[in-house]
Amino acid sequence: MKKIKIKYLYLLGIVITLFIISCKKGDWYDVKSDKQLTVPSTLKDMQALMNNEGALNTFTPVLGEIASDGHYLTDLKAQALVGTDRNAFTWSHEQPYTKVSSWNNGNASGSYVAAYYCNLVLDGIPKIKPESSSEQTEWNNIKGQALFHRAKALFEIAQIFAPPYEAVNAISKLGIPLRLESDINIPSKRSTLQETYDQIIGDLILAKDLLPENAQYKTRPSKQAVYALLSRIYLSIENYEQALIYANLCLNSYSALVDYKTLNSTSTDNPFIGYNSEIIFYTYMAFSTAVNFNDLLIDNVLYNSYQNNDLRKNIFFNKNLTTNLVTYKGAYSGRGYSNCFSGLATDEIYLIRAECYARAGKISEAMTDLNTLIKTRWSGTYTDMVAINAEDALKKVLEERKKELILRGLRWSDLRRLNRDSRFAATFSKTVGGKTYTLEPNSYKYTFPIPDDIVEMTGMEQNEGWK
Repeated sequence: MKKIKIKYLYLLGIVITLFIISCKKGDWYDVKSDKQLTVPSTLKDMQALMNNEGALNTFTPVLGEIASDGHYLTDLKAQALVGTDRNAFTWSHEQPYTKVSSWNNGNASGSYVAAYYCNLVLDGIPKIKPESSSEQTEWNNIKGQALFHRAKALFEIAQIFAPPYEAVNAISKLGIPLRLESDINIPSKRSTLQETYDQIIGDLILAKDLLPENAQYKTRPSKQAVYALLSRIYLSIENYEQALIYANLCLNSYSALVDYKTLNSTSTDNPFIGYNSEIIFYTYMAFSTAVNFNDLLIDNVLYNSYQNNDLRKNIFFNKNLTTNLVTYKGAYSGRGYSNCFSGLATDEIYLIRAECYARAGKISEAMTDLNTLIKTRWSGTYTDMVAINAEDALKKVLEERKKELILRGLRWSDLRRLNRDSRFAATFSKTVGGKTYTLEPNSYKYTFPIPDDIVEMTGMEQNEGWK
């Protein structure tokens, strides 16, 4: 199959995607103009588009992880950051946020490119009429894959460029540009926040009835992956009832956990293989110098929160006994020191279900899920954690969520929702080159600015606070 080509200036979304991943090197999938396009027209063509792991399973947004807590850089390394990495690390807009003329075909592509591939399939597959039941099953699967990938890509973009979701004002707040057609000549415009999430969730509801229960490969979506992603999304918008429903559906279908005692906890290398048994759907984040495992340092308070019998302390981290500095190694991506895992795995879903149970006052159920997970991370005799009330259970679940899901691309979304709750709100600060930067609860800085040149070229409204 020929690579699909396009001039990058045609599509606002592609420029925003390039901004998201901030000059990280990788494959670039150019897209042809309409007159030159080799149009996919068979189920084989459509599946080939969905098999493009370079576009669909890699380079998910990394800026939120750069901006999150739990890890830091030395002042020297932080001062060396440039462009959007520097801005994200300092929660600032001190450097230009993406100059369109600076992009070239050597840049990596990301989430809007994934959406474009999906739109090609979703525009084309209705023109194919299945001639047998097996072809109908294949047709359904391909359409479901496209809907899932598009929903995941748009959700990840929304965590960066759209404000945190609040039901009371979602209809009036701006969301992201929704690219739902493969026609690159259709102008991009921002949807409302409600329209953004309605589209994302709607895509997944449709995908749920089209996909198989289990996928042939972990890089392909399945019903299990739909349940897991819906659970993640509903948690992010604080709809805990729906998050619980889909967490249950997911874990009723697939609930495997890795026994960390089977892993090599003494090795300085990543002990995880790329597709371990907890993984439901596999993706990883774009590389960033700000999240390079060789340079990234783990906060000592977080590191010391792991008990000595907690195998995660040695499986996730390396500690230099001379300097006492702690670095990260335990990425579920299985990619050594380069890319953080950003896919879906059962440990996350156990924690989602436990949190939803705690918020619903179901203390026993919450602690059962939490203990089921943590005992697979334990060396020696494990004593079940107990909670004295629902709030204590919730606090324990959130503490373990931060420890279990470190550098998984989830912390930024958690901070966006938890900092609206006075019980969990926190102010973060860091000093770079003698200047102190602060991130306050409910700050506009929890939403990144739309790239400067996009605002200039299109007149698109800039996010609040960055004008």
